[in-house]
Amino acid sequence: MSYNEQSISAEKRHYYSSSQGPFHNANNILMFFGGGGRGEIVETIIRSLRLGDPVLTVCGERGSGKTMMSLVLADRLKHRYNIIRYDLPHISTALMLRHLLIEICPRQADLISVDQAADGVSQDLVNQSVSCLNAALHGSSPGDKPYMLTVDTQADLDAATLQVLNDLVRLQDPNAPGIQIVLFRRTEAGDHQGRTAHSIAGDNTTNPAEDHYWLRRLTLNEISEYLRHHMMLFDFNQRDVFTREMAYFIADRSDGIFRSINTLARNAFMVAGLEDAEHVSMSHLLAAGLPAPEAEVETHGFLWRHRGAVVGLLGVGVLAGLALAVAFGR
Repeated sequence: MSYNEQSISAEKRHYYSSSQGPFHNANNILMFFGGGGRGEIVETIIRSLRLGDPVLTVCGERGSGKTMMSLVLADRLKHRYNIIRYDLPHISTALMLRHLLIEICPRQADLISVDQAADGVSQDLVNQSVSCLNAALHGSSPGDKPYMLTVDTQADLDAATLQVLNDLVRLQDPNAPGIQIVLFRRTEAGDHQGRTAHSIAGDNTTNPAEDHYWLRRLTLNEISEYLRHHMMLFDFNQRDVFTREMAYFIADRSDGIFRSINTLARNAFMVAGLEDAEHVSMSHLLAAGLPAPEAEVETHGFLWRHRGAVVGLLGVGVLAGLALAVAFGR
């Protein structure tokens, strides 16, 4: 191998183990994986929105791909809708209303100030803001694009915020909705598909129906496909770097969660880079998947653990000895 080839190989290994290597850019929509039912869910949501469904909900665990799906939907529908993304870590009625006012009614955005959005607002101001938003949404001309709101936040929506969103979709024309909403809601591990979060309306008899979609965990075969898919998009020549044995190990350690899969694969490339290896291997994956070392607990003997009582007893003994010496000395 020539010097130039060695240099290129070394640079490539460094590239794979750097922050720009594979499995780092988790929210790059070009890396979207349609397996595990994700592709079908995206297509179904798009069809439902085109049919005028006002509210759709996507539920999944942390790291199951909710943010990626919200970005893919926004990109697919950006020419049909005015996209509004709410992706702040915290959510409240005041924060949501200010966010919508800025996007839909910019001239009335000062109805709720930054301080009010943080501290909360009165019900009268909530009603005034909702009326302003409804007037803007219903007053759109036929040629205007409708709005699509995607809510992708770590926090769960409280009843008041859900009611505000319901008020925005309840009175609009079903054939020409001014705004449609896709909620991405986090569920805990172990929750089942039938135990999704509360409906946006809470009362299906008087409010629009809400469709739920569930982002399940990947199976072993789907994890193998995901690893190959990701590597093929990153470097076609490295598409088969993850063997069946390596995929099985990742499946066992990750439980089929995207976030955990990415972390294991990323750490394996980092270990391979530290060893200056040409390819990532099972040994690198094993090292990357080792549990974190437990913190050493300093242990002491009985006297150390009860040193306060021992010192006190010794003090009492010394005083008693002095008292006896004085008594016998007399």
